[in-house]
Amino acid sequence: MKPSKEIKIGNIAIGAGNDIAIQSMTNTDTNDIEKTLGQIVSLIDSDCQIVRVTTPSLREAEALVKIHQKLREMGHQTPIVADVHFNPKVAEFMSQYVEKVRINPGNYVDKKLNKTLEYTPKEYQAELDKIEERLLPLMELCKQHNTAIRIGVNHGSLSDRIISQYGNTAQGMAMSGIEFADIMQRHNFTNLVMSLKSSDVKTMIKATQLFVEMMKDRKMSYPLHLGVTEAGSESEARIKSAAGIGALLISGIGDTIRVSLTEKPENEIPVAHLIVEISEKIINESGDFIPYKTEEKYSRIKTTEKWAIGGGLPLAIISNCAENRADKSVDFIETNIEDFNILKIEGGRSLREFHENISEIVSQDSRPLIVKRTYQIADADEFMLRASIEFSGILSQGLCDAIWIESPHFDDKFNYQLSNEILQAMDLRRFKAEIVSCPSCGRTLYDIEKLLKAVKAEFSHHKGLKIGVMGCVVNGPGEMADADYGIVGAGNGKVWIFKAGKAILKNIPEEEAIETLRKVIDS
Repeated sequence: MKPSKEIKIGNIAIGAGNDIAIQSMTNTDTNDIEKTLGQIVSLIDSDCQIVRVTTPSLREAEALVKIHQKLREMGHQTPIVADVHFNPKVAEFMSQYVEKVRINPGNYVDKKLNKTLEYTPKEYQAELDKIEERLLPLMELCKQHNTAIRIGVNHGSLSDRIISQYGNTAQGMAMSGIEFADIMQRHNFTNLVMSLKSSDVKTMIKATQLFVEMMKDRKMSYPLHLGVTEAGSESEARIKSAAGIGALLISGIGDTIRVSLTEKPENEIPVAHLIVEISEKIINESGDFIPYKTEEKYSRIKTTEKWAIGGGLPLAIISNCAENRADKSVDFIETNIEDFNILKIEGGRSLREFHENISEIVSQDSRPLIVKRTYQIADADEFMLRASIEFSGILSQGLCDAIWIESPHFDDKFNYQLSNEILQAMDLRRFKAEIVSCPSCGRTLYDIEKLLKAVKAEFSHHKGLKIGVMGCVVNGPGEMADADYGIVGAGNGKVWIFKAGKAILKNIPEEEAIETLRKVIDS
């Protein structure tokens, strides 16, 4: 059984041994009651079990009350979550009407002004005391109305206080969450869900694992909501989401999930269900959860270099694809097989045994370690997501020097492309521009899906560049802080252009965004 406790969100129980609940979020203007209601019903019809709605101000809050009432009048009992960021009053108001309220510790009381702050221990505690005082009314109202709270930590909106103390790191994310969980625990508020999300898969995995260890130390067991933010669209977004969410699920972490796609919300649901289905299949085949190690920073196994593989060199791909000129071919590896340690994963049990025995294997054999997996899966989506889940757990812990993915049902080019996509999703290799984009919500006031397609068509060939396409200023600038360039929504049909984390051009019409960005990059 999973280590989390059970809590109720309306008519849905999550945690403990309950099924993984699938979530999504509307991307309509919440003030457009009929349109938002229609999208919620469409999500429910797509087998979405919990729906989140953006609620930035009291105006949207009042609209959501009407939406919730109409939904119940229609006979739908699906739990509704109010997504609140900057306004405690909105959270307190909505706690009386919906089944769950999501708050972000990075901007609920704290502020993010990108300033370096210094605190004495006494001053730091004083800040925590202010947060505790501000949370008390929300906790009391949620107790009265049996409303759940999600503490949603987002890597892109960690407060200046947290960053100054712990850095913009996985540890900083975990500490941001545990501070709020400590306050809730102190006041006996237990109807709580936690999440730690990032657009960087390794950071999201590491932050969640660190947080689980912190909870264990405090004898806490709150359910966890999993997701990779700003995953993007199409195959790379599905691979990135499976890599982050699946690697945690197969290790026994996670109780509810949301796949964030820059597509219509209904597209997220079948992907989420498939990730859960594959993860459960791996666990069943393994006979247990896949073990993991908890470290604050990413590190690779120590091996010796041979033929430009291992010894800390960039991850290699083994493939006979004609495009694979920079790496080693299957024929080359097999010809020089005595120079490598090749471990074959043959299923869930084999995967678990790999993780259990890796330390002993590496200590006895320092040759470059190649992990090989031959998949007998004929369905492309299932193959793509299963490979992403299994290799993510290996790659996030630095447990190999090269990956070797084969399938009799797909050609060398497909397998090589999938290998590249997995390594790029893990930020371990780039074969094209890295483009991160948020799924959009009611705060997005321009056609982000259309603009994302244009950005990918125009700039994907810029190997090595990182470009962000974000809906608004809530998490956008923070999530793409390490991007070379970015586009962020700034009002009706207007965007800002970012370079190296700073806005350099403002209020550009969205139809001029591509040409403007092209000129900035060319210059």
